[in-house]
Amino acid sequence: HEDDVTYLEGVRIADMGDADIVHTDTDTSHANIRAGVEAALDAGALPLVLGGDHSVNIPCIEAFEGRGDIHLLQIDAHLDFVDIRHGVTRGHGNPMRRAAEKDYVTGLTQLGIRNVSSTAREGYEAARAMGSDILSVRQVRALGTKVVLARIPAGARVYVSIDIDAFCPSIAPGTGTPSHGGFLYYEVLELLQGVARTHEVVGIDLVEVAPDYDPTGSTSILAAQLLLNFLGFIFHARG
Repeated sequence: HEDDVTYLEGVRIADMGDADIVHTDTDTSHANIRAGVEAALDAGALPLVLGGDHSVNIPCIEAFEGRGDIHLLQIDAHLDFVDIRHGVTRGHGNPMRRAAEKDYVTGLTQLGIRNVSSTAREGYEAARAMGSDILSVRQVRALGTKVVLARIPAGARVYVSIDIDAFCPSIAPGTGTPSHGGFLYYEVLELLQGVARTHEVVGIDLVEVAPDYDPTGSTSILAAQLLLNFLGFIFHARG
């Protein structure tokens, strides 16, 4: 009733099932995820992928190859801009670095990054050198939603990647790497409602929900409510 809108009226949501994950084979697992996202895009649908760790973003972004430029909006406690760690280049610490390397990813807006665990100094330096706009939770609050969204290039097609640890663990404890001082629910919801109004949203992933770490189930409920509202905003904006 706040918006005087009936959201998701006439919108069809299809569950494509789980990607086939081979727990000893990241490349095959990622190829299966990419195939699913490509199938959704080929059907003219909006792909929404549920993780899993944040490495699932890598094949999601790769599925957009040859489909026009995109801008990546990341909402997360961590920068995820590691080039290589312990020989791993396609893990949960690497997705934004892998995205920034794509010529069709024209820029990154990284919101919520905070605390000493977010990344090493060289990660920030590399991200900024490759065109990232990085804002902490407190910086987002100080600037306000409208100003933050205005920093995303006008006319950009936006892919949105949400790590549940962007939220304060007081409301979303069910994740593997909680980080205090995170966003509250309406702060993120208003960012998502704003970007749905100002830009074309072409894909979404939400990752790092770990239900076993939250016996109350509140983290999963938050994630589900956030996504349903976001889908409502997107399709309402499309008319």
